[in-house]
Amino acid sequence: MTVIDSSQHADTKSQQEDQLVDDAASSAAPIAADAGQTEQNAANVASDQISGLTVQVVNTLREWYILASDSIVSLLEGRLMQQPAQDIWLLGRHYQQAESSSEQDEQQGQQSQQQQTLSWLQSYPQNFVKDFSRLIWCTYRSQYPPISPTAFTTDSGWGCMLRAGQTLLAQALQLHHFGRDWDFDWKGTSEKDIDRRLRYIGIVKQFFDNYSSSSVFSIHQMASLGSQLEGKGIGQWFGPYGTAAIIRELAVQSNHELSIYTTTDGTVYLADICEPEFKPTLVLVATMLGIDRVNPIYYPFIQASLTLPQSAGIAGGRPSSALYFAGFQGDEMIYLDPHFTRPAVAQRQDSEYTESDLASYSCSTPRRLAISRLDPCMVFGYYCGTLESLIDLRSRIDLLVDDGMQTVVSFNNGSSPSTAADATSTLVKDGLQTEDPEAALSSLAPRSQVNDGSGVLVKLPRPPSGSSLISVDGASVVIADDDADVTGDVNSACSEISLEKGSSGEEEWVTDI
Repeated sequence: MTVIDSSQHADTKSQQEDQLVDDAASSAAPIAADAGQTEQNAANVASDQISGLTVQVVNTLREWYILASDSIVSLLEGRLMQQPAQDIWLLGRHYQQAESSSEQDEQQGQQSQQQQTLSWLQSYPQNFVKDFSRLIWCTYRSQYPPISPTAFTTDSGWGCMLRAGQTLLAQALQLHHFGRDWDFDWKGTSEKDIDRRLRYIGIVKQFFDNYSSSSVFSIHQMASLGSQLEGKGIGQWFGPYGTAAIIRELAVQSNHELSIYTTTDGTVYLADICEPEFKPTLVLVATMLGIDRVNPIYYPFIQASLTLPQSAGIAGGRPSSALYFAGFQGDEMIYLDPHFTRPAVAQRQDSEYTESDLASYSCSTPRRLAISRLDPCMVFGYYCGTLESLIDLRSRIDLLVDDGMQTVVSFNNGSSPSTAADATSTLVKDGLQTEDPEAALSSLAPRSQVNDGSGVLVKLPRPPSGSSLISVDGASVVIADDDADVTGDVNSACSEISLEKGSSGEEEWVTDI
């Protein structure tokens, strides 16, 4: 006969029930944790969206205020519809402005505002309008993939300086690929048209709004890297200094076809650019030319900079509202404005893009801003595709200095303090190197050469102190005056530079010129 212990049975049943409760609790815990995490993620996304919306609203209101105030000031100063009579400069090119007659002025006074606007635009030289419309115009974009780790799908209200930097870089890339004189037919079937069309698309794609490897300088890449370099959150405004640093670092990381050289003190160290070998370079000079407004002493240089053939433009603008300046007319700067929001361009095969797909990357309406209203923080860009171009840039800047102009760019033959310890040689006047002066001279593609028996005489674009002839003979270099009789006694007409030990311990050319 089997005897059942009821108390033992009850204990067993109780243990089973406890186990079931524990199992249920264990199963529910991850679910609850996942639910909590989901709620937290949703809260974070909502917070990002609210923060982003707040930033956009505040910055949009600020931009409306700035645009409205600029228009009012222009109206009060009589500049809103007034076409200056002065000639135009655009990225190193000069355009003559046709003078209007008194009859034309009277007719314009009788036109409606819309007619005046059209007449004002048509009064520009047509070759200028054509060249201006070929500039690549980077603006705010929307409807692109979120910039990780935020929910931002637009840079409207905060990305204007990054867009101005993109625009400057885009012009340098066009100079690199096409030079100053270029054009193509979007529907053309010739080999030249197809090649230029694909190269143009390749340039614009570098600024598309995504994380693609081909979009090296996308707003995603720039904002993400900027948050690391600058310590700023995505959605905050970047300044000229940070933008220049971001462009340089992205170029380094991608092993870009252009070398980006940046300076924040205005000094360009030639050895840093030329060693170990020269590579097509975009020189970015980030500077501050005043406190609230640009010091008027720098007005001449700002405009003179845009007359140089190496000019890639200036990224600057009004206070807290960045613009890209490509030229000037009289005392007004000609610019592209990034404060227009357009949908991001969808990614596809290069051969599938049409002219209308990329039409939003060009602008045919020049805008003007009085130079007195510029923000003092800006980035000057100079594209040097060859060593000769770099030397020519230095010579042209030296000429401005000789003319008494207050410049913000200077050149040093050696390496910057941070790289001097690694330098193996020191550049000298107009590109000479201490190891092999004759080889250095030949690398400059001189304009003319003669040999009087004492050495090689080379004519450079503009060597120092107004001299133009250099003689290399052993361990000395002789510089002759422009009017020196090179067939006679060269040494009597020249100053001599000797090879001596410099302060750094390295051999360098020294002279009192």
